[in-house]
Parts: sequence; C-alpha cells; structure tokens
Amino acid sequence: MKIGILDTNPPSAHSINWNKTPFDTYVRFLERAKPSFEYENYSVGIGEFPSSPGVCDAYLITGSPKGVYEPDLWLDTLKRFIQDAYAAKKKLIGICFGHQMVAHSLGGHAEKSEKGWGLGKKYFNIYTEKKWMSDFIENPSLYFVHQDQIIELPPNAELLGGNEFCPNLFYTIGDQVLGIQGHPEFPEALVREIVETRLEVVGAELQSQALESLDEGIPDNQLFAEWIVNFLLL
Repeated sequence: MKIGILDTNPPSAHSINWNKTPFDTYVRFLERAKPSFEYENYSVGIGEFPSSPGVCDAYLITGSPKGVYEPDLWLDTLKRFIQDAYAAKKKLIGICFGHQMVAHSLGGHAEKSEKGWGLGKKYFNIYTEKKWMSDFIENPSLYFVHQDQIIELPPNAELLGGNEFCPNLFYTIGDQVLGIQGHPEFPEALVREIVETRLEVVGAELQSQALESLDEGIPDNQLFAEWIVNFLLL
C-alpha cells in the first residue's frame, strides 16, 4: 500500500526540530504500528502535489500553522485535490490542520475558534467503538496545538470523539476518511519546543498550563498509530 504524505507545512515551520523533516515524523508515527507501506512525500505547502489521486492508495494530510480559510493558492489546490481523491475512493487521513481541511473540502466548515488555543496534553471521549479500534479505551489523550476547529462536520460524517473544548475532535466518513484534531505523531520534545515558542501568542498562564500537562505521562500515540493503520487497511 502506497501512502502519500501531503506535507502542508511552509518552509518556516521546518525550523522546528522534527528529527529530520515533517515527512520523517509522520512516517515514524505510522511505522510504530509496523505496516508494510511505501511512502511518498509531497510538499504541498510549497505547491508540490501528486500528478493525480491515482498515484497513491491513500493520503495523509498533515498539520500546519496555516488556516483552511487563508487565501493562499496552494490551499485552493489542496481543497480540489482532496475532493478529487475522495471522488476516486482514496483513503484520506487528516491530522490537525489536515483534519480541518478534509472536513472543509467535503462540505463541512472550520474556522478560528472563539475559545482560543488548545495546547498541551488533553483527554477526550470516544463515543463509538469501531472494529478497527484495537485495545479500545473510552478516554484517551493526545497532544494538541491548535486555535482553529471544525464547527460543522461534512455530510455523512460520523462524530467519534470530542471534549467540551473541541466537540468535533474525531470523525470518520464511512471507511474512507478519518480526521483527528490531536497530534498523535508528535513526540513530547517536539510539543515542548512548540509550546515554549508560543509565549507571546498564548500568554504566560496558558503556556505554563500546557507545559505542566506534558509532565503528566505519555499520551496514546501508539494506540492511534495502530487505529489509523487498521483504518487504512480496511
């Protein structure tokens, strides 16, 4: 199975210590579940797209500091590509910005939330257990770094998880689309570096709370690697 990683990060985001590149971070994440996948990197944040949806079996759309509503040309191209890939029955996995962009492209709506920043390790509820959810738990945790949220899910989407701060946190559309607002691919050191650079943006109180949450044990990254790989293999 060939997975196209659609890296939506602008070059400025590569200054963070990804331990090589964002592409490598997402590959390492999926490989935690030991799949037999082939991977292809597409730097869509600088306009590098697959020639057609047919070149890969599935696509993972990454997180990004961008908002789905911004007027960049590559965002319009990404929206059309997601629509074409969905019409071609390709599997689509969206993480953080990717989760928002897939929903936004398929008839939902995402915007900057009036609730402000979701930052640090957060817990949320899973409402429905699916066959691909190995070692099911009802109240997992992940790292979060976001200010935008999905306000309205796409038609035919099923809400699988959320919390009070982010109600539309985890959704699927049949066995084809999976979106998650959290960052199961982020190691603790990467999240800590991001939080430590956000003081002027989020303020001292929220930054302190987020840093403290990082000391409260590891999140369920391994579990979500297994869930996402199981979903891809359906």
